[in-house]
Amino acid sequence: MQISHEQVWRRVSLEIARARGDAGELVLQPAQTPLAELGLDSLKLVEIIYELETFYQLDVDEERLAELGRVGDLIELFVGTRTGPGEQPTPGGHHDTDL
Repeated sequence: MQISHEQVWRRVSLEIARARGDAGELVLQPAQTPLAELGLDSLKLVEIIYELETFYQLDVDEERLAELGRVGDLIELFVGTRTGPGEQPTPGGHHDTDL
C-alpha cells in the first residue's frame, strides 16, 4: 500500500502546525513555501521529520535532509514510500488509509 501525495501533504501540514504551536483548523501549507519562512529552525525540522518517520514507520536517508528547502520537498520525501509486506515501492501510488 502506498501513501498518496494528498495524505502526506495533510500530515506534513499537521506536523508543521504542531511544531509552530498553531492550534485550530488544519491549513495545508503551499508546497512552494520555503521551510525557513515558516519559522522552523533545524531542531523543529528534525522533530517534524522524526514524527513523520514514526507515523509512516520509515527511516529517511539523512543525506536527503540537506535537500529540504520547501514544504514540497518534505512531502516528496514521504510520498509513495510506504509499502505493504512483499510489495515494492512505486512512486505516485495511492491507498485508501486515512491519516
